[in-house]
Amino acid sequence: MTQHVAFLYPGQGTLPQEVVPAPTDLETLYGIAADAGLPLRDWIVAGDTERLTRTDAAQPAIFLDSVVRTALLQAAGVVPNVAAGHSLGEYAALVAAEVLAAEDALRLVLRRGVLMNGIPGGMAAVVKLDLERVRSLCGEIGPSVCVANHNGPTQVVVSGSAAGLEALAKVVKSQGGQALPLQVSGPFHSPFMRPAEVALAPEILRTPFSVPRVPIVSSVSGAAESDTTRLKALLATQITSCVRWMDVLGTLAVMGTTHAVEVGAGSVLTNLGRRATDRIRFVTYKEAVDGAL
Repeated sequence: MTQHVAFLYPGQGTLPQEVVPAPTDLETLYGIAADAGLPLRDWIVAGDTERLTRTDAAQPAIFLDSVVRTALLQAAGVVPNVAAGHSLGEYAALVAAEVLAAEDALRLVLRRGVLMNGIPGGMAAVVKLDLERVRSLCGEIGPSVCVANHNGPTQVVVSGSAAGLEALAKVVKSQGGQALPLQVSGPFHSPFMRPAEVALAPEILRTPFSVPRVPIVSSVSGAAESDTTRLKALLATQITSCVRWMDVLGTLAVMGTTHAVEVGAGSVLTNLGRRATDRIRFVTYKEAVDGAL
């Protein structure tokens, strides 16, 4: 059977533990980050997690790691037929699809990380309850909480104020579920991030986008997208929009995707995919490099 390969790019939770040797043409990206006050290569080598876990540093570090791994996979003959990214990962997916130049994407990611850092609030992963039940519970509490990510059949991430998340945890427990606080710096993918969206959107809209070499499955729409105007509009609203990861996986399956490679340092998306569907074979970057495809 002919393989149809998706490259999947992780979000902010997957920090690189080592610096993957970069092709010469990508080495300059680390210099751009350093010029912005983020010597990411040095911090990764030193294992400086205190600095790297800050949103303004984590986002470019993960993005650069994904872009380098993409180049190495492609040099080894592993190329995508489609690409998708979970939140931050969408920027690396757009680079892989040749929609964005790596330098332009890095500039946007650097700005995104600064804007998203420090907005009050947090996130929690709700397990054992489905999307509609969690959405209903959020509605009962009010605008202080909302669904931020639909990651799996019974894994829904919510964002909100500290008080809202505390209230939600209590009602979730009463329904037989569990709300697990996430170590993030703000209420991502919620209306609370509107100031960051307003500041970043104009920069996205004036950045050059090219026609995708392969389709992009948007985490905002959950559908395959190829129109550059629409891709810009979706990315511009991404910070406040729910990450529809289950819809992304469903779209990939309908497209005939046979294998999905997590192009990052961890296995978060691999594990989510394996729990969500058996129609696609999910593999980590290491497994792909070792010949799993």
